[in-house]
Amino acid sequence: MMFTHEGVPMKISSREEFMGIRHILATLFLASTAALPGHGAAQVTGFTHPGTPLTVSDLATLKSYVDQGRQPWKSGYDQLKADGKSQSTYVMAGPFATVSRSPDVNLWPWRNDMIAVWNLSRMWYFTGNDAYAKKAHDILIAWATNQTAFSGSESMLDLGDYAYRFVGGADILRGTWSGWTASDTATVKAYFANVLIPASNPYGENMFGAANKGALALNALGLMAIFNDDTALLDQVVAQTRTLAHIGLRSSNDIGMLGDSLRDQGHAHGQLLSLSMLAEALWKQGIDVYADLDERLLAAGEYFARVNELAPTPFLPFGTTDAYYIADNTNRGWGGGNIALNVIHGAYAVRKGRPAPYIAQRRLWMPVDSTSFMFMKEVDTSTAAPAPALAIPATVSITSGLNDIDIGNSTPAGTSSYANGTWTVKGAGADSWGTADGGHFAYKALTGDGAIIAKVETIQNTSPYAKAGVMMRTSLAQGAPRATMLVTNQVKVEQNMPNLAVYGGTNYGNKALPIANTVPSYWVKLERIGNMITGYVSPDGTNWAATDVGRIDGTLPATIYAGLAVVSHANGTLNTSTFSNVQVTGGNGGAPGVIPAAPATLLAEPGDGAVPLRWQQSFGATSYTVKRATFSGGPYTTIASGVTDGSYTDNSVSNGMTYYYTVTAANTAGTSANSPEDSVTPVHPLTNVATGGSATDGANNAANAGLAFDRNSATKWLYGAPTGWLKYDLGHTETVLRYTVISASDVAPRDPKDWQFQGSNDGTTWTTLDAQSNQVFANRLQPKSYPVAGGGAYRWYRINITANNGDTASTALSELGLFAAKP
Repeated sequence: MMFTHEGVPMKISSREEFMGIRHILATLFLASTAALPGHGAAQVTGFTHPGTPLTVSDLATLKSYVDQGRQPWKSGYDQLKADGKSQSTYVMAGPFATVSRSPDVNLWPWRNDMIAVWNLSRMWYFTGNDAYAKKAHDILIAWATNQTAFSGSESMLDLGDYAYRFVGGADILRGTWSGWTASDTATVKAYFANVLIPASNPYGENMFGAANKGALALNALGLMAIFNDDTALLDQVVAQTRTLAHIGLRSSNDIGMLGDSLRDQGHAHGQLLSLSMLAEALWKQGIDVYADLDERLLAAGEYFARVNELAPTPFLPFGTTDAYYIADNTNRGWGGGNIALNVIHGAYAVRKGRPAPYIAQRRLWMPVDSTSFMFMKEVDTSTAAPAPALAIPATVSITSGLNDIDIGNSTPAGTSSYANGTWTVKGAGADSWGTADGGHFAYKALTGDGAIIAKVETIQNTSPYAKAGVMMRTSLAQGAPRATMLVTNQVKVEQNMPNLAVYGGTNYGNKALPIANTVPSYWVKLERIGNMITGYVSPDGTNWAATDVGRIDGTLPATIYAGLAVVSHANGTLNTSTFSNVQVTGGNGGAPGVIPAAPATLLAEPGDGAVPLRWQQSFGATSYTVKRATFSGGPYTTIASGVTDGSYTDNSVSNGMTYYYTVTAANTAGTSANSPEDSVTPVHPLTNVATGGSATDGANNAANAGLAFDRNSATKWLYGAPTGWLKYDLGHTETVLRYTVISASDVAPRDPKDWQFQGSNDGTTWTTLDAQSNQVFANRLQPKSYPVAGGGAYRWYRINITANNGDTASTALSELGLFAAKP
């Protein structure tokens, strides 16, 4: 047997030696990182293969679980094994020279074959059968040597969605199969570099599509960069993931909302899955971006899980370069997310020991499919180094030093002045919109990266279209390339980036956004990083949504001009507008301190003997105080002070008690009012003890009955009668305190309606522990939980169904859970 890594063959005499070398390589060939000058990049000096994102260690652990028959891994593997694209006899659908998405050309053949590469490479690993590896290899090489283009306006969506399949499959073959050669590696690298990588982001450097679209592009680029051992590209992807506020980790807020969270749950999940899959692949290369922004991906996973578990969850106005959302009209309760939540749970709960209560709750019932089982972990001791500190431009207050200029024959002349924390700017001008470039500009020169922030307090109503806000310009000449974020009296923000290359073109660069508050009192921001200017809006000065991104086709000048802009929209008449909280990079910091506003939102989570808390931070706050009560509204007791992040975990709680929390923000000027209150009841999770035993049913069909106890709601117990019983032998006694019934995926009339839940210590004499009637499952795969009071300890448990919901031929359920208290 030959083993190939990086194209170097090694003779292996046995499968046992082969498996041992897999583990050795997983330990020895680790990626390392070092600080790289630039915007949040991490320099990679070595690559782990496989590792996009599964390593040899991951695969070996999964194989051991499958070989032992452990659930739900065995159930997931059984689905993989049964898939038509997992067969060594699979007939390749391609290859084709060209593939396109939107318009769709040869797309499904490409998709099917990439899934087959993923499935067959895993089947090779789990079985050791060369036929699977050879089939996967032949499909991949056929596409790599024949496809010359991947085009279409949405090419990055498929490349991002399928990256972990085609890159992951190629990486498994490269790192574990003896038939893989150095020539194969070179062929696939060329395919990625020349065909798929260019199609992953057709919009140009740093532009990307909005939110989920851009995150998918980053995921595709990052995973292919790893396979290609392309240090420069991966460093660029790491920097973009950490700094681009319209698609990366910064496309989020403190409570875990993502750019697409208020769009719909499917797109929000696409953004979450892409960022988490990329973060996991980076971890396997030694780079920890999970730690970024106060563990933002954990916050995002918990927010997504909480919303879709239908727990009461507040939201804040948020959005993307596609849209700014001031209401939540999404389909909360969406059923997907098993892969993303498994990745995040493994990264934080398993690897870092962080509580993730809503993710854990959701994972109890979510179906396990032929891919999601690959990302389910019980242990992971791997490590990675945090990436260098983010190089995000800082801002400080400014009280003097702004210069005045009237743009575009604006008359009469405008002025600017500062007093008592407020800038007053007077300006005329017909408009600043599209090619129109008029108004008054109070500015300072800004060299290198920088930002400007302002809260628009008042706008004189010289016209319904009068506006005030912030501007960055490449020069002071009329018509110079510029970016503006201007609040208007019509309860909107106009963003405008004429003469800048903007993702989506003119319609994206020049558009009006609805805003949540009554004008003015809205915050606007512009940020220059490298060759890119990003525009933001916020209702509170911390919950920033990146709604516009532009750049010059070339290089931005080293020095640009940033400042406050006012337009009267009635040239010949001055508009007097006022701004508070004006901050700019390189300001003098002389403004008087302002007491911060209360944190806009607080989220508390029901951990085990712990309550993780997250809140939206307050502009200008330097610390936070966390307070707790046992009654809504208080009185509150301080449990933590001097907290400097937007999160805290209360470990001084008792399970089963309900607590009420609030947070205040403080700085040298004083302390805010209380944040909104959130309540929570921490709980010690019960353990499903229906494992390691044996199942049967009234038809004496153990295999069918076992499907109700495989911890996988994707399978079901289907019984050929409208009534019947299902039982489980634990092999020892347990006191079951709660049982769960999860509806099957088929039709509601087959759902159980009336039943007794019973226990026995001889398998013959049964004691009824609970009885239910008229039960209705409104949704497929819906879990319902029932307490068992004073039942005692039993070895056998069964559900005796005396009526279903109307089907005359069959009864079905997907899972019967038996939950007991465990340490």
